[in-house]
Amino acid sequence: MKNAAVIITLLLTSFCTLAAFAETSIDAEVNKTSITIEDSIIYKLTITSTEKEVSSPTVPAFEGFSLISQVQSSNVSLVNGEIKTSLVHTYILFPDKTGMLKIEPSKIKIGNTTLSSEAFEIEVKAGEIEPQPEEDLPLPEEIQPESEQPVRITI
Repeated sequence: MKNAAVIITLLLTSFCTLAAFAETSIDAEVNKTSITIEDSIIYKLTITSTEKEVSSPTVPAFEGFSLISQVQSSNVSLVNGEIKTSLVHTYILFPDKTGMLKIEPSKIKIGNTTLSSEAFEIEVKAGEIEPQPEEDLPLPEEIQPESEQPVRITI
């Protein structure tokens, strides 16, 4: 009987621990996976949790890239009686060299468990960014001349 109580207690503890971890997620994304040496990418890391305290993530060293800008934002909401926190870390990166560059996963520790985001392979090509062609936009009707004759203004 004691063994059954111990097993039930362990199962309940494990289930509660897993349920708590299920309430935290870490997601990473990049806006491009193929760029030129003169282009930049945006790496966005989003951590969503119902935990009261969420530790700061461990982000990769961004080897092969120069970190140009870093911004952090947060959002706290009440969903079905639970407080949900979303932290968004945004990084703008410029490549230092051409070739295949890897962005390693970001990590966050919740209790004794570490959650990881995905890793990314970024192809950096030589060359310049191709300029976007300018479009010949028509003038709005009210400022297009209606005829070839000069306009007279009488005062």
